[in-house]
Amino acid sequence: MQITHYDVRLFYRCSMLLYLNHYGPEDERRIHPIIQQRRKSTKKFNFNKSKINEQLDKTFKQMNSGKEIINQAWVGFENYIAKVSRFSKKDGESIFGSFLYIPEFLGDRKHLRKPLMMEGAYIVYLSRDSHKSDVDYFIVRKDGIDVKISVDKYMNQLLLDLPEIESIKKNEKKISPNYTRDCRICEWREYCRKIAKETNDLTLISGIGKRIKHRLSEIGIDDVISLANLEFNSIPIDIGSRSEREYIHLQAKSIVKKEEIIREKVKLPKSKVELFVDIEGSSHHNFIWLIGCLVRKDGELDYLSFLAESPKEERKMMQSFLSFLQEFNEEYALYHWSSAEPQYFRNLVKSHSLSSDGLRSLLRNSFDLFPIFKKKVILPLYTYTLKEVANWLGFHWFEPLSDGATSIVLFDKWYMNKDKKALDKVISYNSDDCKAMLIIKDYLTKKLSNK
Repeated sequence: MQITHYDVRLFYRCSMLLYLNHYGPEDERRIHPIIQQRRKSTKKFNFNKSKINEQLDKTFKQMNSGKEIINQAWVGFENYIAKVSRFSKKDGESIFGSFLYIPEFLGDRKHLRKPLMMEGAYIVYLSRDSHKSDVDYFIVRKDGIDVKISVDKYMNQLLLDLPEIESIKKNEKKISPNYTRDCRICEWREYCRKIAKETNDLTLISGIGKRIKHRLSEIGIDDVISLANLEFNSIPIDIGSRSEREYIHLQAKSIVKKEEIIREKVKLPKSKVELFVDIEGSSHHNFIWLIGCLVRKDGELDYLSFLAESPKEERKMMQSFLSFLQEFNEEYALYHWSSAEPQYFRNLVKSHSLSSDGLRSLLRNSFDLFPIFKKKVILPLYTYTLKEVANWLGFHWFEPLSDGATSIVLFDKWYMNKDKKALDKVISYNSDDCKAMLIIKDYLTKKLSNK
């Protein structure tokens, strides 16, 4: 049973993902359109033993000859193997002589996450053993700068976890889902959620991840029902702050009782004009292409879409939106879902050198609906996405896309192929997002507003 760099990366992303990729029922796999697009442009290596041995021999010969740079290289011993973007020759000691090879990950990264760090540590571990070298770091490029990553703080954990990785690949270890926000575009998301619901898994509750789940399990709390029935003071204080412990406890109670829990009131803005705004962007083409806005004034509703059909039109789109806001002379409340929208507006104003006066007005009148669902009101839901909250309140999308990320794929059809139907569909979806926020705001006004 081979352990590859890919297995290590998957394990530290999610042990359930590693298990399901080998033993999950194929008819339950739901590959997200974005992942499908990535796979089309990525050449998948076949982990055939003879091919791997061929690549290992090729890399070894190149190292033995003292080649300065070795691209797409392989390293390993026994059943432990890994592929790395590049090995670079450095001074040191190894079986090749007075030099050794440092693994390097090509491609710029904004974040250095644990799966990548552990994959790097794994490659170093294989290099040490198979090359008899004293290499103790690897290279990652972050924000355009090559960063040395010491493996000292990762190696002990890796060595402890390798037997577990092997057990999972051999189907010798039972794995339960860890259903978190990171699952949003995972191909096993719906399957894991189904299993989690069947078992009342603790990770259904927002805020409970692998660590907290393990800690609760140590005191005999293995499901949502047990947590709901637990006395609050029995929850270990090392799980989090009092507020965090209260939240997961009340969330469990809400799910079990299937009813809302109002924690406290909140003062919502009072304005003649209410704007419900949702932004769409394309990560592939690196620009914001739609600002959708539902206007409620004097009881009348009007949806407006500010569209940029190319990056060159992004500035004009933002200018048009700011000009539109000026019509209300600051007598408006702008509602959005999550902290992303204000940051997008800041980025647009900064990148296009627009007047900051309009931005300041926009931010003064903005109100984020999302944080209320944790601090003020708890619903019997597993996640607080816009769609889940609005669905619970009885709202349904006219264009039932799987999620917001699907809109990126639809926009690509318009942007690359001028598919007008795809554009109309995603604008309709954006319009429903805005309507969903209106429904949520009215619910909060009814339930939470101070009289």
